[in-house]
Amino acid sequence: MMKTHKRTLTWLILLLLLAACAGPAAAPTAEEAAATEPPAATEAAAAPEEAMPIMGGECPKTGGTLRAAFQNEWAGLDPHTTSSYSSYQILNNVLEGLTFYDNDLQLIPWLAESWERSEDGRTWTLHLRQGVKFSNGREMTAEDVKWSWERLIDPATGSGNAARVGPPDTVIEVVDDYTVSVTHPEPFGIFPQSIGFDKSSGIMAPESVDEDGNVTIPIGTGPFKITELEGTTRLVLQRNEHYWQEGYPCLDEIIIQPIPDDTVRETALRGGEVDWVLSVAPQNVALLEQDPEIVVARAPQLSYDYIGINLTRAPFDDVRVRQAIAYAIDRQQLCEAGFFGLCVPIQGPTGPGSPWYFDYAPYDRDVEKARQLLAEAGYPDGIELELMPTTQYQETVRAAQVLQQQLAEAGITATINALEWSEWLEKEGNFQYDAYICNWNGLIDADQYYYLQHHTGLIFNFTGYSNPEFDRLVEEGRSISDFEERYKIYEQANKILVDDAPYVYMYNKQEIRAYRPYVKGFTVRPDQANNFWTVWLDQ
Repeated sequence: MMKTHKRTLTWLILLLLLAACAGPAAAPTAEEAAATEPPAATEAAAAPEEAMPIMGGECPKTGGTLRAAFQNEWAGLDPHTTSSYSSYQILNNVLEGLTFYDNDLQLIPWLAESWERSEDGRTWTLHLRQGVKFSNGREMTAEDVKWSWERLIDPATGSGNAARVGPPDTVIEVVDDYTVSVTHPEPFGIFPQSIGFDKSSGIMAPESVDEDGNVTIPIGTGPFKITELEGTTRLVLQRNEHYWQEGYPCLDEIIIQPIPDDTVRETALRGGEVDWVLSVAPQNVALLEQDPEIVVARAPQLSYDYIGINLTRAPFDDVRVRQAIAYAIDRQQLCEAGFFGLCVPIQGPTGPGSPWYFDYAPYDRDVEKARQLLAEAGYPDGIELELMPTTQYQETVRAAQVLQQQLAEAGITATINALEWSEWLEKEGNFQYDAYICNWNGLIDADQYYYLQHHTGLIFNFTGYSNPEFDRLVEEGRSISDFEERYKIYEQANKILVDDAPYVYMYNKQEIRAYRPYVKGFTVRPDQANNFWTVWLDQ
């Protein structure tokens, strides 16, 4: 319990600090918010009378168009094949899952009103909300859930998020129109949480698939539908007239355009050309906060920025070389230079703002230790390393420039190869790099931190990391439900991962949004989800 109280206190202190200097940010209020303990086995998760909390309240005003500027282009809108979080930030408003994390990151029923688990822990039975319609007017049934999840876990689909639902031999069965059962080959204790993490496991109408088997515009049950799509330069979300939550969404329409350049995007906001921007350059936050015509809202971010090291290439297949890189860097300086101090240094994937934080931190900067490790690995004269940031995220370029100087002091000669986003993704996915810089987004549960990106052989494991003991632990961690029991398991997994150093973790950033004062009802979430259905315009 002492550990629990310590984590709670740390979390609350962080929230208070942010609240003192931020706009109307929202964040988890306690560790239980993200602990996401599932309902007890064989018991219903939510009684029917408790199954309609959802939004609460009502829109003070309806109608109007929100003009939103994103930092990034979306990389496809098929929820089963995209791996881009910019895509999911759109899909959040189009697709819905059977479970959902509310603005306090509490797991609540959504398209499912309740669920229960079998005695052997392998089968989950979920009871669907009746009367929910897709945006094309057709009612959603258990057949749609079965189709969506079977497509997601089909190896032919090639989804990196398939494990959200289960392995390929997971059996999904329709019990009746409003009941579906899911049987896993092994117990999956956090299944209700896993299907609520993001919209990869959201329910999509089969009518979304075109004659070529592709999904360009997904049809969901969400508050908005995509009515116009111009490549990756413009997208229009229009109110779903069939939406099941009476009175929502508040807006008629949202026009989304990507404006990658920070200055251009912020100038458009200040000039009134757009109403809301997804991202603010950290160096401009203080200036914007002084502008009475702009609201800057922040929340602690649960994602992490990191260096991914290619374990399929020498000399980076030697753990001593990777540890040397980890010892060579000054994370506080990286935080200051990369994100202007609006971040918290970390040495593992979880930060002090997460209930899954572990204080194992062996890599305080030690240049001599780094040199010693390189010499032991057979490189007394140092090594060469190509750093691959992306111009899509300028903070990765800034971090690379600082890393270049820090690594040089330890005998590591780094060159920088900053790539445009699509080329960067291609090289990352095909192991055509020495070390890349990026972030891992949208995190709530330990499974999201440790499983998809680190388990042997999974699609999102872009470094080629493989450790059988680590795999065993994270498999066990997702099989059970109890938070304290899981915490002990992931504490072991975290130590193995940090010691093996396939990734060098740098910092947790803050989540920052900015908008005009007449934009009301928006909440900045630590999991980076942009949910627009409660947004309304006071003008």
